[in-house]
Amino acid sequence: MSHFMQDLLPIVLRVPKDLDVVDPILALSTFLKELCAKELTVEKLDEVGANVVVTLCRMEKLFPPSFFTIMVHLIVH
Repeated sequence: MSHFMQDLLPIVLRVPKDLDVVDPILALSTFLKELCAKELTVEKLDEVGANVVVTLCRMEKLFPPSFFTIMVHLIVH
């Protein structure tokens, strides 16, 4: 699943034109790619940690509450 979110999903999402939906999903994909990188500094971890909170808030505005299971909120922790 992680490989899909990191590499393939951004390619698939280039087709839709609704950037309000595509941008947060791409930001989540970028977060997962950074988190799984071979090299991760504390500064970069702080940066992506702050960005993922904003990304999840943007997603909460777009998607129904049933989308947000405990697994989605574990990303923040």
